[in-house]
Amino acid sequence: MKLLKNSLFAIVFLTQIFFSVPVSAEEIWLQDIPVAKLQSLYSKIGYDGEKEYLMLPSYRYPTVYLKNFPSDYNSIIDEKERNALFIKILTPLALKLNQEILKERSEISAISQKFNRGEELSAADIALIEKQAAKYDIFTRLKDKERYNYLLKELLIRVDQIPPSIMITAAAIETNWGTSRIVKEGNSLYKQLVWHTDKGLKPLGETEDDSYRIKIYPSIYSSMQDYALKINSAPAFKSLRNFRRERRERTSNMSGLILAPYVYGSSNLKNYAGIFDYTLAYYELITIDKSQIDDTMVQQDVIKNFTRYVTKM
Repeated sequence: MKLLKNSLFAIVFLTQIFFSVPVSAEEIWLQDIPVAKLQSLYSKIGYDGEKEYLMLPSYRYPTVYLKNFPSDYNSIIDEKERNALFIKILTPLALKLNQEILKERSEISAISQKFNRGEELSAADIALIEKQAAKYDIFTRLKDKERYNYLLKELLIRVDQIPPSIMITAAAIETNWGTSRIVKEGNSLYKQLVWHTDKGLKPLGETEDDSYRIKIYPSIYSSMQDYALKINSAPAFKSLRNFRRERRERTSNMSGLILAPYVYGSSNLKNYAGIFDYTLAYYELITIDKSQIDDTMVQQDVIKNFTRYVTKM
């Protein structure tokens, strides 16, 4: 009887460990998954398109998201295999991010249409406008209707999609396809800097300037979010946002090929523009700009074999 009780206790204990994070067949977040396990999962859900990462002709990608790169990622010797896996890891994240940005834009657009019809804005509408204005670093001393007219117009310029091909290409260049220490130690994809603080990764062999650090993130997705926010709010990307606004008035197509020239000045790397164009074209990444995430690709019976790597967002 005592042995039975101990066995039951062990079963309950192990169940709590492996199933403490709810497993959904719609959206899966993984952490610390080894390369072999990740590739096995991708294979089981059919994530192995042309060139191993272009999901044609469906243009659909699974809702499987990694919080960090596999710990043994740098052990991949074959460059083609490693680069393909890099793109496969980042593509669902980039598509998800755009989905979230467009949801924000839709909410702002609905309030803008309401405002333009002369309807009174609710307290919730005003709160959302102010929250988003603060997030996207929009400031004005205007009051009342003039204020909301200005903020809504500026928000519709700033809160808009960024082609996944742009985010993937920039990350590939800044991290040497995910092999640099900033990814392994800081989940940093774009080498975002923080100034006059000890919080972050100390640059190694780059400069004698000790006044800055490389920003550390809780996940590679939060790094991608920060980069997108920079593009959508920083003065350095104002020309990109203005061109995107003009483009949106004519078409909904936001190809990375069109917007790429507006990000060339964002890096100090030599020949950044040439490397950017080559990477974008050689890996055919603008194909991903036409794609969507598909939560039907992930099945519960497949994920149950990878439960130990499932985590919360």
